[in-house]
Amino acid sequence: MRFFRKGPRAAFSALVAIAIALTVAGIASAAQFNLNITRIHLGASHPVETVVLTNNEDLPLALEVHVKRWRMDADGQWQLTPDDGLVVHPLILQIAPGAEGRVRIGSLSPDTKTEVAYRVELQELPGHAEAMAGHIRMLAKISVPVFVQPANAKAAVGVSVSKLDTHGATLLFRNTGTGYAAPNGGKAIVRDAAGKVLKEANIEVPYLLAGAQAPVVVNLPASACAHAAKVELQLLENQVLKTDVPAGLAACAR
Repeated sequence: MRFFRKGPRAAFSALVAIAIALTVAGIASAAQFNLNITRIHLGASHPVETVVLTNNEDLPLALEVHVKRWRMDADGQWQLTPDDGLVVHPLILQIAPGAEGRVRIGSLSPDTKTEVAYRVELQELPGHAEAMAGHIRMLAKISVPVFVQPANAKAAVGVSVSKLDTHGATLLFRNTGTGYAAPNGGKAIVRDAAGKVLKEANIEVPYLLAGAQAPVVVNLPASACAHAAKVELQLLENQVLKTDVPAGLAACAR
């Protein structure tokens, strides 16, 4: 799903690898494997999904699977806790070099009235691949989002200015819809009451789960604080959000 609406649900390939990095002890590397899907949607009409992993290594790969319930607090921080709301098989996956492995992921309560979010973590197990001399073997880990959704789940994202001072404006994004909003990016334009542009800045909006909120700060010159009156957000896929700065909100004294 894009920021305000779902994108294609077809599976797509994504290379999952940790880049090679120089360290004091030598060169660090990690397992490389592909996933056929990187975001999973479950529901009453589609309660089970199969994730296919391809081992691109010349050595065997072993992964352990963990399920975490995914929530967001008032500051937009992720809260991950172990949960048994999903059925996953197998919990230990062993894949030969160049071969494929499959993990079945299903919901115990697919007929839900409100969206429930999870992260399925695939953690590489030690002892299944020997590092070459002079190398450090880093254990790969990937977290796949899983959404158990009601029919026709859809995000509904709004924005307001929750704080304005000499350091910048804090934009509070809220998702009051029935489905998550995927990460998005774009441009924030801050204007005065007459429409004059005071600041343009690139912004990144994080995941917004259904019912969640997250703040995003736009840095402003101190001189713009007393004059900022309107904010326009130009996001991907031609999405535009506008909001006014509430009267009396600005704290511009230094």
